[in-house]
Amino acid sequence: MHLKNTKCREVNIYARKIIFRLMLSLLANRNLLMKISLLSICLTISSMLAAHSLSGQALSRVTATLEAKNSSFRDALKQLEKQSSIRFTYKSSDVVPFSNITLSATSKPMQQVLESLLKGTGLTYEQVENTVILKKGMASDEEATHPDKQRHLFQQVTTTGKVVNETGQPVAGVTVREKGLQNFTNTNADGTYSLELKSSDATVVFSFIGYQTRELTYNELAGKQFQIVLEPDYGKLDEVTIIAYGTSSRRVSTGTTASISSKDIANAPINDPLSALQGRVAGLEINSTNGLPGSAFTVRLRGLNSINPNGESKNDPLYIIDGIPYFSQPLNQFTGDNGQQSPLSGINPADIERIDVLKDADATAIYGSRGANGVILITTKKGKGGKTQVNFNVYSGAGKVTNQVDMLNTAQYLDLRKEAYKNSGTTPDPETADLYVWDQKAYTNWQDKLIGHSAKLTEANFSVSGGSDLTTFLLSGTFRNEGTVQGNDYGYKKGSGMLTVAHSTPDQKFSVSATANYTGDLNHGLATDLTQYYNLPPNMPIYNEDGSYYWYANSQNPMALFLRNQQSHNKTLLASSVIKYTPIKGLDLSASIGYNNTHFDQVRTLPLASFNPQTAASSEGDYGNSQNSSYSIEPQAKYNLKLGHKGNLDLLLGGTWQQEILVGQWLIGTDYSTDAQLENIGAATNVRTERTNYSKYRYQAIFARATYNWDSKYIVNASFRRDGSSRFGPNKRFGNFAAVGAAWVFSEENGIKNALSFLSFGKLRGSYGTTGNDQIGDYQYLDSWSLVNYPYDGITGFSPSRLANPDYSWERNRKLEGGLELGFLENRLNVNINYYFNRSDNQLINYTLSPQTGFNGYTANLPALVHNKGWEFEISSTNIHSNYFEWNTSANLTISRNKLIKYPGLEGSGLEDKYAIGKPLDIEFGYKFTGVDPQTGVAQFADLSGDGEVNAEWADQYVMGSRMPNFYGGLTNTFRYKKLEVNFLLQFVKQRGDALNAGYSAANSLGIVSNFDTWALDRWKQPNDVTDVPRAAQSSTDEAYIVYNDLYRHSDALWVDASYIRLKNLTISYDLTDVLHVLKTQRLSLYVQGQNLFTITKYKGFDPETQGTVVPPIKYYNAGIRFTY
Repeated sequence: MHLKNTKCREVNIYARKIIFRLMLSLLANRNLLMKISLLSICLTISSMLAAHSLSGQALSRVTATLEAKNSSFRDALKQLEKQSSIRFTYKSSDVVPFSNITLSATSKPMQQVLESLLKGTGLTYEQVENTVILKKGMASDEEATHPDKQRHLFQQVTTTGKVVNETGQPVAGVTVREKGLQNFTNTNADGTYSLELKSSDATVVFSFIGYQTRELTYNELAGKQFQIVLEPDYGKLDEVTIIAYGTSSRRVSTGTTASISSKDIANAPINDPLSALQGRVAGLEINSTNGLPGSAFTVRLRGLNSINPNGESKNDPLYIIDGIPYFSQPLNQFTGDNGQQSPLSGINPADIERIDVLKDADATAIYGSRGANGVILITTKKGKGGKTQVNFNVYSGAGKVTNQVDMLNTAQYLDLRKEAYKNSGTTPDPETADLYVWDQKAYTNWQDKLIGHSAKLTEANFSVSGGSDLTTFLLSGTFRNEGTVQGNDYGYKKGSGMLTVAHSTPDQKFSVSATANYTGDLNHGLATDLTQYYNLPPNMPIYNEDGSYYWYANSQNPMALFLRNQQSHNKTLLASSVIKYTPIKGLDLSASIGYNNTHFDQVRTLPLASFNPQTAASSEGDYGNSQNSSYSIEPQAKYNLKLGHKGNLDLLLGGTWQQEILVGQWLIGTDYSTDAQLENIGAATNVRTERTNYSKYRYQAIFARATYNWDSKYIVNASFRRDGSSRFGPNKRFGNFAAVGAAWVFSEENGIKNALSFLSFGKLRGSYGTTGNDQIGDYQYLDSWSLVNYPYDGITGFSPSRLANPDYSWERNRKLEGGLELGFLENRLNVNINYYFNRSDNQLINYTLSPQTGFNGYTANLPALVHNKGWEFEISSTNIHSNYFEWNTSANLTISRNKLIKYPGLEGSGLEDKYAIGKPLDIEFGYKFTGVDPQTGVAQFADLSGDGEVNAEWADQYVMGSRMPNFYGGLTNTFRYKKLEVNFLLQFVKQRGDALNAGYSAANSLGIVSNFDTWALDRWKQPNDVTDVPRAAQSSTDEAYIVYNDLYRHSDALWVDASYIRLKNLTISYDLTDVLHVLKTQRLSLYVQGQNLFTITKYKGFDPETQGTVVPPIKYYNAGIRFTY
C-alpha cells in the first residue's frame, strides 16, 4: 500500500471542489438538501460501521511471526499484514534502500517485531486505527551514531491506572484523554482505565463533571497502577456551557446563561422538555395550559416584551435544536380536550444531553431580529468512543389530577336552590327537575366521573453508543404510553428514534457529523375538555331507565361527550449535519446543514348520538392538517489567535440561510350515511373549507463575534448581526443588531487573593446590546382584499381590508445587564446575582384611522415603549461532602417588573380595557368590590366614574392587578448516602389570579341550576349577616342576580391569591451495581419518582398554575430500573 504525496494533493483539491459545489447546490435546491442530508447520514453510518469493525488493534497485543532471509523490506511487511488486520503505509523511496532483511521472530508481539525490523533504518511509525504509517524520523546525533539507541517518534505506549475521589472512592465514567487528540477512554465501575497513547511524550487529561480537571504527563503516570486523585470542583466553574455558535465556561463567560443537564431531565417522568425547565432557571416562567398529555406551555423569559392584543405568540423565545432553528407556534387547525398541541412534544426528552438558556444581549444579540425574547438551546446526546455501551431505562406508574374542588352535596345544593327562589320572591314550578323530578338523595361526583380516573404511564428507552478514536455513534429509541384521567381507553402514544454519528480523519483536520431524530405520536382524546361540566347538579341523572342518555332541556349530558373523539398525529423529522475542516492550526471552517419537517394531522368526530336531540342537526367530522418544513445552512469560520503569553483572541464569522414553509387546511364534513364513516371525509355528502393557510418565510444573515481573553482575568466580547427577512416591508428589509459584554475575574487579582482568603471566585460582568423580534407574522406589510359579506346581483365581490405598509419592521429590544458571581470556601458556596433592564419599542400595534379612509386602522411600528426589569438570584452549595454522605442544594429566585411606559393613541384605540400606561401588559380590569350589604345581601361596588351609579361599563372598572408573578423560583436538594440518593425540586410562585367562579364562563348567579363549591356555604342568608359572598337569587330580574351577573363575577371580590409551593419532582434511587456485580453491568439502579406530588396554596379552584376549568396538572407515581452495560 503506497501513499504518494502527489496523489494526496490531488485528492485534497478534488475534495475541496466537491464540497464547494455541494454548498452551491444546497443553496439553490431545497429538495437536494434533504436528499444530501439523508445521504450524508447513510455514508457516515457506513464509515462508522467499517471503522468500528476494524477497531484499532494495539501492536503490543498482536502476536506475529517473521521469517526473513535476504528479503526486501516490502516483503517482510507483507508477511506481517497476512497475519493480522494491520496494514502498512509508506513511501516507496523510504523502504527501497533496505532490500536484504534477515530477521527471525516467532510468536512475539508485533510491536517488538516491528521495532526489530526498523532498527537502524532511520524510520519511525505511527499507528492510526489498523493502519501503521512509516516515515523517516528526525534522529538526534547520538541516535545516528548509535542506532541501538534510536527512538521511535510515534511509538505507542500504554498507561493504566485508577481514578479516585478525595476520599479514596473510585470514580466511574471519568474521561481519560490524550491531550490534543481524539484518543480517549472512560474509567470502569472500579475507577480503572487503560489507554494506548500515541507517544511517550503525551499528556493525559482526566475530566469529570463535578471534579477539577487534572493533567499528567506519561512520565508522571509511568509505573504500575498509578492512582489519580480528583479534587471536587464545587462551583463547576470550568464546566463547558453552550452559547450561540460555540462553547464557553462559567469562569470566563461574559453573558448570562443557565443550563440543566440530562440528569435533571431524567428526574421527572415528562413528555415535553419544557416541563423539565419549570422551577430550575431564574428568569424563566413556564406554565402548563392543561394537564392532559401533549398540551402546550406558555413560556416567558424575563417578562413580556410585545404588546399583543390578539394573543399571538409574539413573546416566545427562539428555540435552537442542535444548531437548527425550531418553530414555536402550535400547528392546530382546531383544538380538542388538551387545547393546543405543544410543538416541543416532537422532541424526546430522553435524547437531550442539556438545555441552555441565553438571556442577556451579550448572549442573544448574535441572533439578531429573533433574540428579543431570549434563546433556548437544546443539545441532543452524542456518541462516545471506546467500549460499546448499552443503556436501558424503563419506568411505569399511574397518575391522578393534583386537585379536585370540594362541591356542595345534594342536600346543600337543594337548600341553595330553594333559598334562591325564596329570596327572589318566586315559587318553583312543580316540573322543576332538580327540585321535584330527580331523585332528591342521588349524588354524582362529576369530577370523579369526568376527570377522576387513574392515568397509567409506561416509558422505555434504550441507547447503544461507542466507536473508536475517529468514529463514534449513538443509536437510541423510546416508546411512551400515557393514559388519561378521563376514564376511557384513549391516551397518548409516542415513539422516537435517534441516530447520531461522527467521524474525523487521523490528523483531525476534517470531520463530519450527522444526527437524525424522528418522533411520531398519536394523541387519541376527546373533542372537549370535560372539566367544564364539574358543576352540573349533583342529582342530575345520567341515563334513562332504558340505558339511553338522559337529556335535560337544552343542556349537554357530559357522558355523551365520550362519544366524540379527536385524534391528532404528529410526525417530526429533525436532521442536521456539520462538516468541519481545519486547514491550519487555529482556523476552523465549518458548515451546518439542518432540515426539519413536521406533519400534524387531526380528525375530530361528532356523532349524532352525542348531541342533545332537541338541538341536534346532524353529525359532523372535522379534518385538519398542517405541515411546517424548513431548512437552514450556516457556514462559519472560527479563528483562535494567541496574543503574547497571556492573551487569547477568538474570532467568528458566519452566515445564515433559512426558509420555512407553513401550509394547512381545515375541512368540515356533514351529512354522512352512517356515523361509522365519520373519520372518512369521502363519506361526507357536504364538505366545506373552514380555513386554509400558506406562508413562506425566508431569512438571511451574516454575523460575527470577537472575544478577547487576557489571562482568564479580563474578558471582552463583541457581537454583530445583519438580518434580512421576508417578514419586513420593502423599506425595512434589513436590520443591524449588536452587543458588547465584559467580565472582570477580580478574584485573580493578587491583592484580593491575599486580602480575601475566603473568596475563591469573584467576577463582575456587564453587557448592553440590541436585539429584535420578528414574530410579526408573514405578509403583514402587504395590502389585502377580502370577500364581501353580501353578493351584489348574485356576484360575490372583494373589498380592501388592509393597507400596505412598506415600513413594516421588527420590534426592537435594548438590553442592559449587570452581574456579580461569587464563590466561597473553595467554591462550596456559589452566589450569582443579576440585574436586567430591557426597553422594548418600535412596537407593532394598530393605529386608529379616520373613518374617511375606509379603514378602522392599520398596523405599524409606533413608539410604544415597554420596560422589563428585575433581579435574579442563584445559589448553589455543597453543604456536606464526606466519604458516605453528600448534601447539595441549589436555589433560584426571580423578582421581575413589567410596565407599559407609553402607547400613543391608546385612548380611542378600543384597547383601553386591556392596557394602561404605567401598568404591566398582562393586567386584569374589574370592578372594585366594597362588600355585601348586610341588610339586603346584594354586592356593593365603588363608583369610580363618579356619575352616581355603578354600571357594567369600563368607566367604573380599574386595574385589579397583573397575571405576571411578583416573584418565583425553585429549590433543589440532593442527598446521597452510600448507594442511596434522594433528589427533590420545590417550585414556588407568588401571584394572583381569577377564582373558580370568576369570569363570563362562571355561573350567572348563586342559586341557578348549577352546583357550586363549598365557598357558597358562606353566602348571605339573612339580615345582619356579614360576609363577602352575596345572597342567592333565581330570577334574572332580582337585583342580586343582576349585580352578581354584571359586576360581582367580574370584580376583585374574585381576584384572589393564586400563589403556591409545589413538590415538582421527587426521585429516590438505589445503586445495585456492587450488590449484583455478578451481572457485570457498569451501573444498575432502581428508583421511584413522583411528579406534582403535593401543592401548598390558598387558591380555591382546580389548580393555581393552570387556573380556570381545564384538566389540572397530573400527579404521577412511578417506579423504574436503569442499567448500563
